[in-house]
Amino acid sequence: MKQIAEIVLPEVTDDRFGAVDPLDGRYFDPEIAQYLSERTRIAYQAYMEGALAQALASEAVCSQAIADEIQAAAVNVRAEDIAEHEKVTRHDVKAVVNGIKDLISDEAKPFVHFGATSYDIVASASALQFRDTLHKLIIPRLDILQKVLLDLTEQYADTTQIGRTHGQHAVPITFGFAMAEYVERLGVNIESLRSLASELRGKFSGAVGAYNALSVFVSDPIEFEDKVLGSVGLKPAPYSTQVVPPEYLIRIVDELVISAGIMANLSHDMRHLQRTEIGEVREKFEKGQTGSSTMAHKKNPWNFENVISMSKQVTAQIINANLNLSSEHQRDLTDSASVRFYTVAFASVGSMAARLANVMSKIEVDEEAMQKNLIMTGGAIAAEPLYLLLEKHGHTAAHEAAKEIAHMALEKKLSLAEVAKTDSQIGDYWAKFTDTEKQLIISPELTYTGAAAKKARKIIQFWRSR
Repeated sequence: MKQIAEIVLPEVTDDRFGAVDPLDGRYFDPEIAQYLSERTRIAYQAYMEGALAQALASEAVCSQAIADEIQAAAVNVRAEDIAEHEKVTRHDVKAVVNGIKDLISDEAKPFVHFGATSYDIVASASALQFRDTLHKLIIPRLDILQKVLLDLTEQYADTTQIGRTHGQHAVPITFGFAMAEYVERLGVNIESLRSLASELRGKFSGAVGAYNALSVFVSDPIEFEDKVLGSVGLKPAPYSTQVVPPEYLIRIVDELVISAGIMANLSHDMRHLQRTEIGEVREKFEKGQTGSSTMAHKKNPWNFENVISMSKQVTAQIINANLNLSSEHQRDLTDSASVRFYTVAFASVGSMAARLANVMSKIEVDEEAMQKNLIMTGGAIAAEPLYLLLEKHGHTAAHEAAKEIAHMALEKKLSLAEVAKTDSQIGDYWAKFTDTEKQLIISPELTYTGAAAKKARKIIQFWRSR
């Protein structure tokens, strides 16, 4: 075979096809980027510089005109210009400061970043950015997903399905009951995220948290901190060093891992229900879509698998985040790079929620297949009510008897009721069963669903009211 020439690598570009991170390439989402991009990070930091200037004016450290000039300039900084400054400063916040100074008068320049340390800006800007990301992007997307699941719960509250434990047929439930699990779990998760987002804190307490610099220029630096942060809707951390204690943000990353885990769990369930030999649900296959590049018959559950795969990236951030709990004395820089990867958790959860809401809103439920699977074991799934009814009527080894009868029915491919009514061990007990009790054994798929539908509707009622 002819030797193939060495590959020629493509030119580096600054569009999505030049991205290293798949979140900026294959999985790029402009709405997510609007909240989590580097451009947005710079915008939030400049925004905090504007808030600082306004607080300085309120203390007569600078004039109102200067504060307004700084605030107006902060709105107009360009990430490209900040990047050029950072080539010289080798310091990202100083680059933002210089970028603002480029746009204002010499009279105003001394008051940009006046009395602040870098992490007064960074910590407060990050709290604002992540709070807004949660309230305006992540939680609304999770809300949409929960509403889709609520609709499915309501639509299929009475649709009987076999329950499964350990991958085996258990006892009957309803498909709506199965969906209600995720309505409930997501609801609690959403409320936790909302609460944690509201608890994010900022700081304006200086280089070691003791308000040293500001004490020289304002009468009450602690009150000044309240003023700066209050103007942007934040509360100060009760105690800070150069940084806000990291637990506030780490708790959110931990909760996002739970968000991802719940969505991955739902996706695992849907993926398995889509197996050829089960076939109870189908992911909608769009016109022109390809399941396999070689097996033309395939309709793969690729969206569910994407969600499961993406959850692994979120879970990985729990290790990164919790390793950032320590910072030597009043501050070191051992987390300065790693915290920038927290955006992976936020962006991935946002992507997962949107994808899962879309695919679940179009899910095709095969009720006929559900009924076929229910009767697959010939009623052996009624072994539970059989042994309980035997005990009710006085059998002293009911579980063992029911087990033997169920296994015999499966081996002989007979119905559980057929074997039970003729079995010498329990024939006398079977005669004592009422007609209603016998029906539980004869057709458990119709009569032995417990309170599944009622519970599903109770979950619907609770979360609709929220």
